[in-house]
Amino acid sequence: MNKKLKAALSLLLLHLCLAGCWDQRLLKDSRLVYSSAFDQEDDNTILTTAIIRDFQGEFPTNVELQAVGKTLRETRMKMDRKINGRFEPSKNRVFVLGEDLAKKDMYQFLDVFYRDPSSSISAKIAIAKGHGGDLLSTLGQKNTLISEYLAEQITSAENATEVEKQNLQTVCTVMFDEGKDFMLPLLALKNNEIELEGNALFHKHSMTGELSVTQSTLFLALANKKAKLARFISEMDKENKSPLDDYISYSLIKPKSKMKIISDSPYDIKVEISMKTGITIVEFPADKLTDKKNVKKINQKIQHDLQKRAEKLIETIQTANSDVFGIGRELIAFHPKTWEKVNWDEDYRKITIIPKIKTEIVGNGIIN
Repeated sequence: MNKKLKAALSLLLLHLCLAGCWDQRLLKDSRLVYSSAFDQEDDNTILTTAIIRDFQGEFPTNVELQAVGKTLRETRMKMDRKINGRFEPSKNRVFVLGEDLAKKDMYQFLDVFYRDPSSSISAKIAIAKGHGGDLLSTLGQKNTLISEYLAEQITSAENATEVEKQNLQTVCTVMFDEGKDFMLPLLALKNNEIELEGNALFHKHSMTGELSVTQSTLFLALANKKAKLARFISEMDKENKSPLDDYISYSLIKPKSKMKIISDSPYDIKVEISMKTGITIVEFPADKLTDKKNVKKINQKIQHDLQKRAEKLIETIQTANSDVFGIGRELIAFHPKTWEKVNWDEDYRKITIIPKIKTEIVGNGIIN
């Protein structure tokens, strides 16, 4: 018992000799930033717009800060001088990059966040058509919870299979992957409302093209990244009396895709991306779903429409030189000799990508 007591006393004495950690950041001394936007100015300087949460009585309000500098760190230092407290971006939920900035080397502007241990690298990141600061300024005049609004808007699009789940950390990994590219949500300001325009396509560190919302949904389905919902509208017959009868709305059910390199010749690379998916009808005023022949005919039209869309999708991503399917990664892993002989930056546009889509109507809705 005495030995145990001596050991305990010795440990207590040792604890008194240990140095404590006084590296603390008190929230009461900080001005928390919840969303930020970055834009490239004409003179190659950077305009940073930050939204800080403040309170008027019991109600939250937005305080907008702006600063111009040669680097993001310089703009942050300037904004720090404009507020009573320490500029604290560790709670940032959304980063918005202006289109002009995104078309340059995006990593140069994001470098500061990857080096600062207090950065919120789990924050969502999006691209703005035009100036990113305009989005925050317009929304700030209408909504006291700007960051929550943008974050929930992007999350909603993720659940609808309209954008890919990305944040500052996951983007960094792909930016340095020579065999894969990525895409980010593309937001636009229309009639003082922020709308999802689609996705911005990237090659390495720079934005090179765009996908529409429906193209993005089809890409994510082909890439086995379908979320909760994936809905489309296809045109049917134009002979119906009502225009509403000319269109059919449907959801993809359990789509399964497979990528296959069918020719690994460095001079004639061919890739097949095939997808089989169930279809459930969610809106079709013309009905005609009780007749098996009509169901088969409708299925063929849906399949043909999705096939045409897939071919257009492939054309769009190859024109943008954006390997979002990760075909280069497939070559690196399973065809290394072919990879060594190609210049992927130049040759990706020239390869043949063949989409094949097969559909089957498996649900008509509750009325049937």
